[in-house]
Amino acid sequence: MGRGGRPFCGHTTGQRVSKVLERDADPEDFSLEAIIAHERGHQVVCRNEALQSMLADRITLTIEEILASLVGSLIVESESDREAVMLKALDDAAGCGVELSDAIDLVSELRSFLEKTL
Repeated sequence: MGRGGRPFCGHTTGQRVSKVLERDADPEDFSLEAIIAHERGHQVVCRNEALQSMLADRITLTIEEILASLVGSLIVESESDREAVMLKALDDAAGCGVELSDAIDLVSELRSFLEKTL
């Protein structure tokens, strides 16, 4: 549970695990390193005070997913894993109705921001 008895970053661990298993049912979609880096990204997003104060109560599950993938892209060593989590962030952004060109710009800008901030 997060601060104040709320679920961690807006949802419980069980809900997060369920979503991961549902979305990533094909074990060939992501390497173990990419999956772990993405999950670590969730921890960073939810626990980093600078990010939390900036995001305040505006974080949605989609934004958290995008940011977690981008943090994961900063963690992984392999270029193929970096590309996989970057594409996941792009897919999440485009999946919520953002035009592809805008999603590419958004993901690129957010990753640059995170690289400087973290």
